[in-house]
Amino acid sequence: MSSARLIIPLVAFLYLTQAPLVSALYPTELIYQFPNGTWVENLAVRPDGSILTTIVTSPELYLIQPSSANPNPKLVHHFDGSTSLLGITETAPNAYQVVVANRTTDPIQVTPGSSSLWRVSFSAAYGHKATVSLTARLPTAGFPNGLVTLNETRVLLADSTRGVIWAINTDTGASEVAITDPLLAPTKELSTGVNGIKIHGGTLYFTNSAQNLLGQIQIDPETGVPQGPGSVIAHVLPPSKGYDDFALNSRGDAAFLSNSASESIEYVNLKTRRQAFIAGSINSTEIAQPTAAAFGRGRANGRLFVTTSGGLYFPVKGDEIVGGQLVAVNTGKSHRFGWL
Repeated sequence: MSSARLIIPLVAFLYLTQAPLVSALYPTELIYQFPNGTWVENLAVRPDGSILTTIVTSPELYLIQPSSANPNPKLVHHFDGSTSLLGITETAPNAYQVVVANRTTDPIQVTPGSSSLWRVSFSAAYGHKATVSLTARLPTAGFPNGLVTLNETRVLLADSTRGVIWAINTDTGASEVAITDPLLAPTKELSTGVNGIKIHGGTLYFTNSAQNLLGQIQIDPETGVPQGPGSVIAHVLPPSKGYDDFALNSRGDAAFLSNSASESIEYVNLKTRRQAFIAGSINSTEIAQPTAAAFGRGRANGRLFVTTSGGLYFPVKGDEIVGGQLVAVNTGKSHRFGWL
């Protein structure tokens, strides 16, 4: 593996829902680039600022320290008998749940009965040595994808092909469908429906790749059961074809979305509903098919960390593929955008 560190300031057009605006896109920093053919799917930021990354193209969990002068990934665990890692969420300090499955890239699908959820626990605040144990088998899951923590004993899991959200008890391993809604469903044209999910207060936010939208549902904070129907916040900005996973800022008033086919990060103000591209650029490998995003912690809380597939599904310029990336977008500490 080889790493690179590159600061890329870029000035270009930002596309707003009401009118285009000329402004500086936020600078990005390439923290690490994996070998070609590596799809980095998701991430979780640890309390010390290091980042756990899941890999779709191999069943491996890596740890990367972005502040290091040599941020080479350290292997945390290889999951024998599986092909892919998908969603990840922190359930307690230095304790995580990770989705594991047998997944193919072309076509994108998961082998029925191959999905499971695993606990990864670190005994120390620093380092990559962890204890790994099975949380639950998920034999009836379709395509397990985004994962979010609801409370101390319960996580929610997006099922992209079934178009539902599962609730899983991390103590007992029991699972049940908690949320069904038309806005979670896939379409006839694309089988990937609900994708990324995040929670702030009593609201579950979600992306749907097939329906090209960011939506929300009010939920019970203990069970995850919906308290009403879902509603649409925004549709993907053109020329993209669908959102992947995303991050919320700490105030819960803005979403930062992986606009995969546009090789860009899209900002959506959850109050005003205005939206814009804030980083990356179509036909550029700067952020080559972003897959997920998460804000840093501590001194790095103004940095939005983004994982990418390197263009394995949406090749840059139609035919260019690079290694999956971990990229930092330097948004500043406020994450506020006065022009929105």
